[in-house]
Amino acid sequence: MTAKVRVPVTQFTQTDDIRSDDCARALDIYEAAFPARERVGRDKVLDRIARGVYELWLGKDGDRVVFMTILYTLKDSDLVLLGYIATDAAYRNRGIGSAFLKDVLKHLRSRDRYLLIEAERPNDEDTFSTRRLEFYRRLGAKFLENVRYILPPLAGDTPTEMLLAIAPGYRTETLPQDRVRHLLTQLYIEAYDRSADDPLLQLCLASVPDIVRLV
Repeated sequence: MTAKVRVPVTQFTQTDDIRSDDCARALDIYEAAFPARERVGRDKVLDRIARGVYELWLGKDGDRVVFMTILYTLKDSDLVLLGYIATDAAYRNRGIGSAFLKDVLKHLRSRDRYLLIEAERPNDEDTFSTRRLEFYRRLGAKFLENVRYILPPLAGDTPTEMLLAIAPGYRTETLPQDRVRHLLTQLYIEAYDRSADDPLLQLCLASVPDIVRLV
């Protein structure tokens, strides 16, 4: 007889206590979920949480942290970047991430804001990235069509091709070129400490269409 897997009753809370065991556990989950080239170093994450730049949210099953996410509100923008989202490997596929994002989207709607999502571009060798795109689409995310977005390497020298999406959709069905170019520049400068003349950013900016559809 197969034992039933208990679905955790998860409570989501924000913390800025960078010295807590919960924070340490959340960052362990974070480091296990993302390769070094795609994640900000632990010390920098802790510094940004302490300064209020990042919002660190936790999901707990009882006293155990099983889920984490980092949110960052872009300056003078109605977009809040979903920096990272990860679930403890033993707790995946139980709807924890979906439950959290539904709560966040409801909260953002009340503030007339939207969630900006970075998603790794899927390929045939990585079924997880395809499943993650499907997960975001189920939440109503709309992807910026024909916008090249290259995540600058955060460790090593290998960049990552990504997609950008807004959830749950946006107030308009299209975005003008200058708005998208400004958004890409904000991400490079604010989120990743790169310069406005970064060659990877310039490569992204050069390919932005006159009008970008959200699809």
